[in-house]
Amino acid sequence: MTSTMSTVDKATEVVGLVADRLADPMAVAEIASRPDNRDPIYDALMWGPLTLSNGLPGVALLYAELARSEQRWLAVAHRHVQAAGEAMTTQPSRGLHAGPAALLAATQICGGQYPGLRRNLAAWVAADQLTRLEACRAHSGAGVSWETYDVINGLSGTARLLLDAVEDPDETGADVERALDETLRHLVTVTLPIEVDGHRVPGWWVPPQLQVSDRDRADYPRGDFNLGLAHGIPGPLMVLSLALRRGHDVPGLRDAITRVAEWLMGWIRTDEHGTYWPCRVSFAEEIAETRPDGLFTRTAWCYGAPGVASALHHAGVTLDVFSWRAAAIRALRDALSRDEDRWAISGPTICHGYAGLLQVLHRVGSAAGDAELLDGRDRLARKVLDHADEEAPFVFRHLMRYPRTAPGATEFKALDVAGVLEGAAGVACALLSVTDHPGEQRSWDRGLALS
Repeated sequence: MTSTMSTVDKATEVVGLVADRLADPMAVAEIASRPDNRDPIYDALMWGPLTLSNGLPGVALLYAELARSEQRWLAVAHRHVQAAGEAMTTQPSRGLHAGPAALLAATQICGGQYPGLRRNLAAWVAADQLTRLEACRAHSGAGVSWETYDVINGLSGTARLLLDAVEDPDETGADVERALDETLRHLVTVTLPIEVDGHRVPGWWVPPQLQVSDRDRADYPRGDFNLGLAHGIPGPLMVLSLALRRGHDVPGLRDAITRVAEWLMGWIRTDEHGTYWPCRVSFAEEIAETRPDGLFTRTAWCYGAPGVASALHHAGVTLDVFSWRAAAIRALRDALSRDEDRWAISGPTICHGYAGLLQVLHRVGSAAGDAELLDGRDRLARKVLDHADEEAPFVFRHLMRYPRTAPGATEFKALDVAGVLEGAAGVACALLSVTDHPGEQRSWDRGLALS
Protein backbone atom coordinates (compact mmCIF):
# COMPACT_ATOMS: atom_id res chain seq x y z
CA MET A 1 0.00 0.00 0.00
CA THR A 2 1.21 3.48 -0.76
CA SER A 3 0.80 6.44 1.58
CA THR A 4 -1.02 8.39 -1.13
CA MET A 5 -3.90 5.94 -1.43
CA SER A 6 -7.31 7.04 -0.18
CA THR A 7 -8.91 5.33 2.81
CA VAL A 8 -11.43 3.64 0.52
CA ASP A 9 -8.75 2.38 -1.84
CA LYS A 10 -6.60 1.13 1.03
CA ALA A 11 -9.58 -0.60 2.64
CA THR A 12 -10.52 -2.23 -0.66
CA GLU A 13 -6.99 -3.51 -1.17
CA VAL A 14 -6.63 -4.80 2.37
CA VAL A 15 -10.03 -6.55 2.35
CA GLY A 16 -8.95 -8.32 -0.84
CA LEU A 17 -5.67 -9.35 0.78
CA VAL A 18 -7.46 -10.75 3.85
CA ALA A 19 -9.87 -12.62 1.57
CA ASP A 20 -6.98 -14.20 -0.32
CA ARG A 21 -5.24 -15.24 2.91
CA LEU A 22 -8.35 -16.87 4.45
CA ALA A 23 -9.55 -18.65 1.32
CA ASP A 24 -8.24 -22.15 2.13
CA PRO A 25 -10.01 -23.62 5.21
CA MET A 26 -7.29 -26.23 5.79
CA ALA A 27 -4.51 -23.65 5.68
CA VAL A 28 -6.46 -21.38 8.02
CA ALA A 29 -6.97 -24.24 10.48
CA GLU A 30 -3.29 -25.16 10.39
CA ILE A 31 -2.20 -21.59 11.21
CA ALA A 32 -4.86 -20.77 13.79
CA SER A 33 -4.53 -24.07 15.65
CA ARG A 34 -0.79 -23.82 16.25
CA PRO A 35 -0.06 -24.85 19.86
CA ASP A 36 1.41 -21.44 20.68
CA ASN A 37 -1.56 -19.49 19.31
CA ARG A 38 -3.22 -19.31 22.71
CA ASP A 39 -5.07 -16.73 24.78
CA PRO A 40 -2.50 -15.80 27.45
CA ILE A 41 -5.14 -15.19 30.12
CA TYR A 42 -7.26 -18.34 29.84
CA ASP A 43 -4.67 -20.52 28.06
CA ALA A 44 -7.26 -21.27 25.36
CA LEU A 45 -6.41 -22.12 21.76
CA MET A 46 -7.66 -19.36 19.45
CA TRP A 47 -9.27 -21.78 17.04
CA GLY A 48 -12.77 -23.21 17.21
CA PRO A 49 -13.76 -24.74 13.84
CA LEU A 50 -17.49 -24.30 14.39
CA THR A 51 -17.55 -20.77 15.80
CA LEU A 52 -18.28 -17.29 14.56
CA SER A 53 -15.73 -15.84 16.91
CA ASN A 54 -12.62 -17.61 15.64
CA GLY A 55 -13.65 -20.35 13.26
CA LEU A 56 -15.00 -21.35 9.86
CA PRO A 57 -18.55 -19.91 10.06
CA GLY A 58 -17.07 -16.52 10.90
CA VAL A 59 -14.81 -16.68 7.86
CA ALA A 60 -17.72 -17.82 5.68
CA LEU A 61 -19.58 -14.65 6.67
CA LEU A 62 -16.87 -12.55 5.03
CA TYR A 63 -17.12 -14.44 1.73
CA ALA A 64 -20.90 -14.35 1.77
CA GLU A 65 -20.71 -10.56 2.04
CA LEU A 66 -18.05 -10.32 -0.69
CA ALA A 67 -20.20 -12.50 -2.95
CA ARG A 68 -22.87 -9.79 -3.00
CA SER A 69 -20.70 -7.86 -5.44
CA GLU A 70 -18.39 -10.60 -6.78
CA GLN A 71 -20.06 -13.95 -7.35
CA ARG A 72 -16.71 -15.78 -7.42
CA TRP A 73 -16.47 -15.51 -3.64
CA LEU A 74 -19.55 -17.70 -3.17
CA ALA A 75 -17.49 -20.79 -4.01
CA VAL A 76 -14.99 -19.81 -1.31
CA ALA A 77 -17.81 -19.33 1.20
CA HIS A 78 -18.99 -22.83 0.25
CA ARG A 79 -15.58 -24.31 1.07
CA HIS A 80 -15.77 -22.90 4.58
CA VAL A 81 -19.41 -23.92 5.05
CA GLN A 82 -18.55 -27.45 3.92
CA ALA A 83 -15.56 -27.65 6.25
CA ALA A 84 -17.68 -26.36 9.13
CA GLY A 85 -20.32 -28.95 8.37
CA GLU A 86 -17.70 -31.69 8.55
CA ALA A 87 -16.70 -30.39 12.00
CA MET A 88 -20.29 -30.38 13.24
CA THR A 89 -20.19 -33.66 15.14
CA THR A 90 -17.03 -32.67 17.02
CA GLN A 91 -18.22 -29.26 18.14
CA PRO A 92 -21.54 -29.52 19.98
CA SER A 93 -22.26 -26.19 21.62
CA ARG A 94 -24.96 -23.67 22.42
CA GLY A 95 -25.31 -19.99 21.77
CA LEU A 96 -25.16 -17.89 18.64
CA HIS A 97 -21.38 -17.85 18.36
CA ALA A 98 -20.76 -21.60 18.43
CA GLY A 99 -22.17 -24.86 17.12
CA PRO A 100 -25.04 -25.25 14.64
CA ALA A 101 -26.27 -21.71 15.38
CA ALA A 102 -22.97 -20.29 14.13
CA LEU A 103 -23.28 -22.23 10.89
CA LEU A 104 -26.88 -21.06 10.50
CA ALA A 105 -25.72 -17.46 10.95
CA ALA A 106 -23.29 -17.94 8.07
CA THR A 107 -25.58 -19.79 5.69
CA GLN A 108 -28.47 -17.37 6.19
CA ILE A 109 -26.62 -14.68 4.27
CA CYS A 110 -25.34 -16.87 1.43
CA GLY A 111 -27.88 -15.60 -1.05
CA GLY A 112 -30.52 -18.31 -0.71
CA GLN A 113 -28.05 -21.20 -0.85
CA TYR A 114 -28.38 -24.38 1.26
CA PRO A 115 -32.19 -24.41 1.78
CA GLY A 116 -32.19 -27.94 3.20
CA LEU A 117 -29.24 -27.32 5.49
CA ARG A 118 -30.73 -24.05 6.71
CA ARG A 119 -34.04 -25.73 7.47
CA ASN A 120 -32.30 -28.42 9.53
CA LEU A 121 -30.11 -25.90 11.33
CA ALA A 122 -33.05 -23.62 12.10
CA ALA A 123 -34.97 -26.60 13.48
CA TRP A 124 -31.99 -27.50 15.68
CA VAL A 125 -31.64 -23.93 16.97
CA ALA A 126 -35.38 -23.77 17.69
CA ALA A 127 -35.39 -27.10 19.54
CA ASP A 128 -32.32 -26.13 21.55
CA GLN A 129 -33.84 -22.74 22.33
CA LEU A 130 -37.00 -24.36 23.66
CA THR A 131 -34.93 -26.71 25.83
CA ARG A 132 -33.00 -23.79 27.27
CA LEU A 133 -36.19 -21.86 27.91
CA GLU A 134 -37.57 -24.83 29.82
CA ALA A 135 -34.43 -24.83 31.97
CA CYS A 136 -34.92 -21.12 32.64
CA ARG A 137 -38.46 -21.74 33.82
CA ALA A 138 -37.24 -24.51 36.13
CA HIS A 139 -34.77 -22.15 37.82
CA SER A 140 -35.81 -21.08 41.29
CA GLY A 141 -34.64 -18.02 43.12
CA ALA A 142 -34.13 -14.41 42.12
CA GLY A 143 -31.71 -13.37 39.45
CA VAL A 144 -30.42 -14.84 36.21
CA SER A 145 -27.17 -15.94 34.59
CA TRP A 146 -25.80 -14.33 31.45
CA GLU A 147 -26.79 -17.43 29.46
CA THR A 148 -30.47 -16.68 30.00
CA TYR A 149 -30.38 -13.43 28.08
CA ASP A 150 -27.07 -12.28 26.55
CA VAL A 151 -25.95 -12.05 22.92
CA ILE A 152 -22.81 -14.20 22.90
CA ASN A 153 -23.83 -17.26 24.90
CA GLY A 154 -27.44 -16.56 25.67
CA LEU A 155 -30.94 -16.49 24.32
CA SER A 156 -30.82 -13.04 22.71
CA GLY A 157 -28.17 -14.05 20.19
CA THR A 158 -30.05 -17.11 19.00
CA ALA A 159 -33.32 -15.15 19.05
CA ARG A 160 -31.74 -12.81 16.50
CA LEU A 161 -31.27 -15.78 14.16
CA LEU A 162 -34.81 -16.95 14.78
CA LEU A 163 -36.12 -13.53 13.76
CA ASP A 164 -34.69 -14.13 10.30
CA ALA A 165 -35.56 -17.82 10.22
CA VAL A 166 -39.24 -17.26 10.98
CA GLU A 167 -39.52 -14.92 7.99
CA ASP A 168 -37.77 -17.28 5.56
CA PRO A 169 -39.97 -19.93 3.91
CA ASP A 170 -36.99 -22.30 3.72
CA GLU A 171 -36.37 -22.12 7.46
CA THR A 172 -39.61 -21.42 9.26
CA GLY A 173 -41.88 -23.93 10.93
CA ALA A 174 -44.08 -24.34 13.97
CA ASP A 175 -41.16 -24.89 16.34
CA VAL A 176 -39.24 -21.94 14.93
CA GLU A 177 -42.26 -19.68 15.42
CA ARG A 178 -42.86 -21.05 18.91
CA ALA A 179 -39.21 -20.66 19.90
CA LEU A 180 -39.15 -17.03 18.82
CA ASP A 181 -42.43 -16.22 20.54
CA GLU A 182 -41.43 -17.90 23.81
CA THR A 183 -38.00 -16.27 23.76
CA LEU A 184 -39.48 -12.80 23.35
CA ARG A 185 -41.85 -13.49 26.25
CA HIS A 186 -38.93 -14.73 28.32
CA LEU A 187 -36.85 -11.62 27.60
CA VAL A 188 -39.80 -9.45 28.60
CA THR A 189 -39.94 -11.36 31.90
CA VAL A 190 -36.21 -10.84 32.47
CA THR A 191 -36.81 -7.07 32.41
CA LEU A 192 -39.44 -7.18 35.16
CA PRO A 193 -38.32 -5.77 38.54
CA ILE A 194 -37.57 -8.22 41.33
CA GLU A 195 -37.09 -7.80 45.08
CA VAL A 196 -33.68 -8.65 46.55
CA ASP A 197 -32.84 -8.03 50.20
CA GLY A 198 -35.73 -5.62 50.48
CA HIS A 199 -34.73 -3.63 47.41
CA ARG A 200 -36.57 -3.43 44.09
CA VAL A 201 -33.99 -4.00 41.33
CA PRO A 202 -33.98 -4.98 37.63
CA GLY A 203 -34.68 -8.62 36.89
CA TRP A 204 -31.42 -9.11 35.00
CA TRP A 205 -29.48 -9.01 38.28
CA VAL A 206 -26.79 -11.71 38.24
CA PRO A 207 -26.41 -13.05 41.80
CA PRO A 208 -23.00 -14.12 43.10
CA GLN A 209 -23.70 -17.84 42.76
CA LEU A 210 -24.40 -17.39 39.04
CA GLN A 211 -21.30 -15.33 38.26
CA VAL A 212 -19.05 -16.92 35.67
CA SER A 213 -15.76 -16.82 37.59
CA ASP A 214 -14.25 -16.67 41.05
CA ARG A 215 -12.89 -13.24 40.21
CA ASP A 216 -16.41 -11.96 39.45
CA ARG A 217 -17.71 -13.43 42.67
CA ALA A 218 -14.97 -11.59 44.54
CA ASP A 219 -15.55 -8.33 42.65
CA TYR A 220 -19.34 -8.51 43.02
CA PRO A 221 -20.11 -10.30 46.29
CA ARG A 222 -23.77 -9.23 46.08
CA GLY A 223 -24.04 -9.71 42.34
CA ASP A 224 -24.08 -7.16 39.54
CA PHE A 225 -25.90 -5.63 36.59
CA ASN A 226 -24.14 -5.84 33.24
CA LEU A 227 -24.30 -2.94 30.78
CA GLY A 228 -22.14 -4.44 28.04
CA LEU A 229 -23.64 -5.20 24.65
CA ALA A 230 -21.81 -8.53 24.61
CA HIS A 231 -23.04 -9.89 27.95
CA GLY A 232 -25.46 -7.33 29.35
CA ILE A 233 -28.97 -5.99 28.97
CA PRO A 234 -28.35 -3.88 25.82
CA GLY A 235 -28.40 -7.12 23.80
CA PRO A 236 -32.00 -7.99 24.74
CA LEU A 237 -32.94 -4.34 24.20
CA MET A 238 -31.71 -4.54 20.62
CA VAL A 239 -33.47 -7.85 19.93
CA LEU A 240 -36.78 -6.77 21.49
CA SER A 241 -36.69 -3.50 19.57
CA LEU A 242 -35.99 -5.22 16.26
CA ALA A 243 -38.69 -7.83 16.89
CA LEU A 244 -41.28 -5.12 17.50
CA ARG A 245 -40.21 -3.21 14.42
CA ARG A 246 -40.63 -6.36 12.34
CA GLY A 247 -44.09 -7.08 13.68
CA HIS A 248 -43.32 -9.76 16.29
CA ASP A 249 -45.10 -8.31 19.29
CA VAL A 250 -45.82 -10.10 22.57
CA PRO A 251 -47.56 -8.84 25.73
CA GLY A 252 -45.44 -6.33 27.62
CA LEU A 253 -42.79 -5.96 24.92
CA ARG A 254 -43.10 -2.18 24.57
CA ASP A 255 -42.98 -1.74 28.33
CA ALA A 256 -39.91 -3.96 28.49
CA ILE A 257 -38.10 -1.81 25.92
CA THR A 258 -38.99 1.29 27.89
CA ARG A 259 -37.85 -0.22 31.21
CA VAL A 260 -34.45 -1.15 29.87
CA ALA A 261 -33.92 2.07 27.94
CA GLU A 262 -34.85 4.26 30.90
CA TRP A 263 -32.61 2.24 33.21
CA LEU A 264 -29.72 2.80 30.81
CA MET A 265 -30.57 6.49 30.67
CA GLY A 266 -30.36 6.54 34.47
CA TRP A 267 -26.83 5.13 34.34
CA ILE A 268 -25.37 7.77 32.04
CA ARG A 269 -22.27 9.06 33.80
CA THR A 270 -20.41 12.26 32.98
CA ASP A 271 -16.74 13.04 33.42
CA GLU A 272 -14.44 15.74 32.09
CA HIS A 273 -14.57 14.09 28.66
CA GLY A 274 -18.34 13.79 28.37
CA THR A 275 -20.96 11.10 28.84
CA TYR A 276 -20.38 7.36 29.09
CA TRP A 277 -21.80 4.15 30.55
CA PRO A 278 -19.92 1.92 33.01
CA CYS A 279 -19.24 -1.66 32.01
CA ARG A 280 -20.93 -3.20 35.05
CA VAL A 281 -22.44 -1.91 38.26
CA SER A 282 -22.55 -3.69 41.59
CA PHE A 283 -25.66 -4.34 43.65
CA ALA A 284 -24.54 -1.67 46.13
CA GLU A 285 -24.05 0.87 43.35
CA GLU A 286 -27.49 0.13 41.91
CA ILE A 287 -29.33 0.68 45.19
CA ALA A 288 -27.23 3.65 46.36
CA GLU A 289 -29.13 6.90 46.96
CA THR A 290 -26.49 8.72 44.92
CA ARG A 291 -25.02 6.82 42.01
CA PRO A 292 -21.23 6.96 41.88
CA ASP A 293 -19.08 8.48 39.17
CA GLY A 294 -15.65 7.40 38.02
CA LEU A 295 -16.68 3.82 37.22
CA PHE A 296 -14.56 1.75 34.85
CA THR A 297 -15.57 1.81 31.22
CA ARG A 298 -14.29 1.00 27.77
CA THR A 299 -15.02 2.59 24.42
CA ALA A 300 -15.65 -0.74 22.70
CA TRP A 301 -18.32 -2.82 21.06
CA CYS A 302 -18.36 -5.30 23.93
CA TYR A 303 -18.47 -2.83 26.84
CA GLY A 304 -18.95 0.89 27.20
CA ALA A 305 -20.68 3.68 25.34
CA PRO A 306 -20.52 2.27 21.76
CA GLY A 307 -22.49 -0.90 22.41
CA VAL A 308 -24.97 0.73 24.78
CA ALA A 309 -25.49 3.67 22.41
CA SER A 310 -26.19 1.35 19.50
CA ALA A 311 -28.95 -0.52 21.37
CA LEU A 312 -30.41 2.65 22.87
CA HIS A 313 -30.51 4.39 19.50
CA HIS A 314 -32.23 1.38 17.96
CA ALA A 315 -34.84 1.42 20.72
CA GLY A 316 -35.31 5.16 20.24
CA VAL A 317 -35.98 4.65 16.55
CA THR A 318 -38.40 1.79 17.23
CA LEU A 319 -40.51 3.65 19.80
CA ASP A 320 -39.75 7.12 18.39
CA VAL A 321 -38.20 8.45 21.60
CA PHE A 322 -36.00 11.43 20.78
CA SER A 323 -34.21 11.55 24.16
CA TRP A 324 -32.87 8.00 23.77
CA ARG A 325 -31.58 8.69 20.28
CA ALA A 326 -30.04 11.99 21.35
CA ALA A 327 -28.29 10.42 24.36
CA ALA A 328 -26.85 7.68 22.15
CA ILE A 329 -25.50 10.12 19.57
CA ARG A 330 -24.09 12.41 22.24
CA ALA A 331 -22.27 9.53 23.94
CA LEU A 332 -20.71 8.44 20.66
CA ARG A 333 -19.61 11.98 19.85
CA ASP A 334 -18.14 12.26 23.34
CA ALA A 335 -16.34 8.96 22.83
CA LEU A 336 -14.72 10.27 19.67
CA SER A 337 -13.52 13.41 21.46
CA ARG A 338 -12.17 11.43 24.43
CA ASP A 339 -8.44 10.88 24.68
CA GLU A 340 -7.81 7.61 22.85
CA ASP A 341 -5.55 6.45 25.68
CA ARG A 342 -8.72 6.30 27.78
CA TRP A 343 -10.65 4.14 25.34
CA ALA A 344 -9.28 0.96 26.99
CA ILE A 345 -9.36 -0.86 23.67
CA SER A 346 -6.52 -2.29 21.64
CA GLY A 347 -5.78 -3.63 18.21
CA PRO A 348 -7.81 -3.84 15.02
CA THR A 349 -10.41 -6.51 15.87
CA ILE A 350 -14.11 -6.32 16.71
CA CYS A 351 -14.66 -7.29 20.33
CA HIS A 352 -12.49 -4.81 22.20
CA GLY A 353 -10.65 -3.27 19.26
CA TYR A 354 -11.01 -0.50 16.72
CA ALA A 355 -13.15 -2.41 14.20
CA GLY A 356 -15.97 -2.84 16.71
CA LEU A 357 -16.12 0.89 17.37
CA LEU A 358 -15.93 1.52 13.63
CA GLN A 359 -18.97 -0.68 12.98
CA VAL A 360 -21.04 0.95 15.73
CA LEU A 361 -20.26 4.40 14.33
CA HIS A 362 -21.23 3.17 10.89
CA ARG A 363 -24.56 1.74 12.02
CA VAL A 364 -25.67 4.61 14.24
CA GLY A 365 -24.15 7.28 12.01
CA SER A 366 -25.93 5.89 8.94
CA ALA A 367 -29.26 5.48 10.75
CA ALA A 368 -29.10 9.01 12.14
CA GLY A 369 -27.53 10.62 9.10
CA ASP A 370 -24.91 12.04 11.45
CA ALA A 371 -21.87 13.36 9.60
CA GLU A 372 -19.75 13.58 12.76
CA LEU A 373 -20.20 9.90 13.51
CA LEU A 374 -19.52 8.92 9.90
CA ASP A 375 -16.37 11.01 9.92
CA GLY A 376 -15.43 9.16 13.10
CA ARG A 377 -16.05 5.86 11.31
CA ASP A 378 -13.56 6.87 8.60
CA ARG A 379 -11.06 7.91 11.27
CA LEU A 380 -11.39 4.48 12.87
CA ALA A 381 -10.96 2.83 9.48
CA ARG A 382 -7.59 4.54 9.15
CA LYS A 383 -6.59 3.32 12.62
CA VAL A 384 -7.60 -0.21 11.64
CA LEU A 385 -5.63 0.00 8.40
CA ASP A 386 -2.55 1.12 10.33
CA HIS A 387 -2.58 -2.36 11.92
CA ALA A 388 -2.50 -4.20 8.58
CA ASP A 389 0.65 -6.31 8.37
CA GLU A 390 1.35 -8.14 5.14
CA GLU A 391 3.76 -10.40 7.04
CA ALA A 392 0.96 -11.64 9.32
CA PRO A 393 -0.73 -14.81 8.02
CA PHE A 394 -4.20 -13.24 8.04
CA VAL A 395 -3.01 -9.61 7.66
CA PHE A 396 -4.53 -8.55 10.99
CA ARG A 397 -3.64 -9.95 14.39
CA HIS A 398 -5.74 -9.98 17.55
CA LEU A 399 -3.98 -8.24 20.44
CA MET A 400 -4.39 -9.68 23.92
CA ARG A 401 -3.15 -7.66 26.89
CA TYR A 402 -1.70 -9.72 29.75
CA PRO A 403 -1.92 -9.63 32.61
CA ARG A 404 -5.28 -8.02 32.02
CA THR A 405 -4.47 -4.85 33.97
CA ALA A 406 -0.93 -4.38 32.67
CA PRO A 407 -0.18 -1.04 30.98
CA GLY A 408 1.82 -0.51 27.85
CA ALA A 409 2.01 -2.01 24.38
CA THR A 410 4.86 -4.29 25.46
CA GLU A 411 2.35 -6.38 27.39
CA PHE A 412 0.38 -7.46 24.30
CA LYS A 413 0.46 -10.88 22.74
CA ALA A 414 -0.42 -10.90 19.02
CA LEU A 415 -2.51 -13.88 17.96
CA ASP A 416 -3.50 -15.19 14.53
CA VAL A 417 -7.27 -15.45 14.65
CA ALA A 418 -9.52 -16.08 11.67
CA GLY A 419 -13.14 -15.42 12.68
CA VAL A 420 -15.43 -12.45 13.18
CA LEU A 421 -15.42 -11.45 16.83
CA GLU A 422 -11.68 -11.63 17.43
CA GLY A 423 -10.28 -12.31 14.00
CA ALA A 424 -9.29 -10.97 10.61
CA ALA A 425 -12.60 -11.83 8.91
CA GLY A 426 -14.43 -9.47 11.27
CA VAL A 427 -11.93 -6.68 10.59
CA ALA A 428 -12.41 -7.10 6.85
CA CYS A 429 -16.20 -7.09 7.24
CA ALA A 430 -16.03 -3.84 9.21
CA LEU A 431 -13.82 -2.27 6.54
CA LEU A 432 -16.54 -3.00 3.98
CA SER A 433 -18.52 -0.26 5.74
CA VAL A 434 -16.19 2.39 4.31
CA THR A 435 -16.01 0.85 0.83
CA ASP A 436 -19.77 0.37 0.33
CA HIS A 437 -22.02 2.76 -1.51
CA PRO A 438 -24.22 4.82 0.87
CA GLY A 439 -27.33 2.90 1.84
CA GLU A 440 -25.92 -0.53 0.96
CA GLN A 441 -27.25 -3.08 3.44
CA ARG A 442 -25.24 -5.89 4.97
CA SER A 443 -26.16 -8.33 7.70
CA TRP A 444 -22.93 -9.94 8.90
CA ASP A 445 -23.11 -7.91 12.14
CA ARG A 446 -26.40 -9.49 13.28
CA GLY A 447 -24.29 -11.62 15.59
CA LEU A 448 -23.03 -8.43 17.19
CA ALA A 449 -26.59 -7.18 17.84
CA LEU A 450 -25.93 -4.25 15.52
CA SER A 451 -28.47 -5.08 12.80
